[in-house]
Amino acid sequence: MASSGDAGTVTPAPNFNAEADCEVLRKAMKGLGTDEKALINLLCYRSNAQRQELKIKYKSMFGRDLVDDIKGELSGHFEDVMLGIMMPIPDFAAYSVKKAVKGLGTDEETLIEVICTATNEELTAIKEAYKRLYKKSMEDAVRTDLSGDFKRMMVSLMTASREPEGPVDQAKAAAEAKALYDAGEGQMGTDESKFNQILCVRSYSHLRAVFADYARISKTDIVGAIKKEMSGDLEKAYLAVVRSVMDRPSFFADRLYRFMKGAGTDDDDLVRVVVARCEVDMVQIKEAFPKLYNNQGKSLASFIKGDTSGDYERSLLALIREK
Repeated sequence: MASSGDAGTVTPAPNFNAEADCEVLRKAMKGLGTDEKALINLLCYRSNAQRQELKIKYKSMFGRDLVDDIKGELSGHFEDVMLGIMMPIPDFAAYSVKKAVKGLGTDEETLIEVICTATNEELTAIKEAYKRLYKKSMEDAVRTDLSGDFKRMMVSLMTASREPEGPVDQAKAAAEAKALYDAGEGQMGTDESKFNQILCVRSYSHLRAVFADYARISKTDIVGAIKKEMSGDLEKAYLAVVRSVMDRPSFFADRLYRFMKGAGTDDDDLVRVVVARCEVDMVQIKEAFPKLYNNQGKSLASFIKGDTSGDYERSLLALIREK
């Protein structure tokens, strides 16, 4: 679920006509050659729910599977984008988690990105999708790939039992800010379990109050404290939670910047974030992107144009509603 201020660049098409759309899609893929522009102009301008309707209508009209036809016609990162947007939103997140734990080694950064930024509702839907798609519990799949405090934190989050939003108890927030200080900066060593109990359980509104109090009692803020007290994947995971609580679109804007800065592009990561966020908070991500301290005020679109090309570039720009 997005917060009330969030908005996606991709919204439902007005006057949606599934039958007419399916005629266009079939024509674009029939015979020799593919009309990639027609696919982009149609599929990137429909909501995820509308695309799910198109899959059913296409099969009923032509006796063919729309996703299989797309797979047969496209390739490379452009194919990745188009197949990604055809998946129901929780299925795509579950697919991203599966990819992160598959084979040798684990892509911890993707696990952190998906699990640490999701709400209870989102996590519940992702876990259900994972079970349906892969016949295994997501918690079991992730847990076997991780260890130590990082594993405990991710297991805590995957229970999807963060307290609901409500009025903030300021006295409790102040007490928990002190508890975090005492568990970290205020002693030798760090009591990670205390960070877990508070950061993985309390509501976002409560945590914002805790972080404000923390900045009052410490010489640093909660981000600085985590950087000082933690390391490795545990540090990255706690920072992802904190940044999601404070400003989730900025967290994703920073991720996108990192995927494209310097030589080379992390294309799989770029595709994942654009596909996952285009219907959630991409409007705010685009606003946050030029404000990142180290990208000289450039827009997200300018980075995508500099790092991608062809139909791949056109599909990403369509999803973020830029030319």
